[in-house]
Amino acid sequence: MIEINFTLIIQIINFLALIYILNIVLYKPILKVLEERDQRIDGQQADAKKVVEDCQALMVDYNQKLYNAKVEAMNAKNAARNEASEQANGIINDARKKAEETISQMQEQMASEIAMAKKELEPELEVMAATIAQQILGRKAA
Repeated sequence: MIEINFTLIIQIINFLALIYILNIVLYKPILKVLEERDQRIDGQQADAKKVVEDCQALMVDYNQKLYNAKVEAMNAKNAARNEASEQANGIINDARKKAEETISQMQEQMASEIAMAKKELEPELEVMAATIAQQILGRKAA
């Protein structure tokens, strides 16, 4: 049978003292270090999550600004193209008007020169006609 003697009581006291000392010296510091590590990890995870969210927000902002810049550049390009087209049309229209004016002036000048030539040649027309008739008929026309 089991005897309870003084040695057993001393061993129980030693065991309890050892548990108490180990709890103070070993377990509590280890638990404290583990808890601090968990808190540090949680903090770093929260910081990393915040950095990821900030990065995503920056990417959204960047993409929006990039889209806006592309739209603005496209609008500027279209405006420049339209302006150049309008200028080209204006230049073409001006050239067409000048060409039409030049043609009109030349036609008027030619008409006046033709009229002047007719007036100059009219007195000689009868003489020429008589000469041609004489050459064709071989005799002098009356």
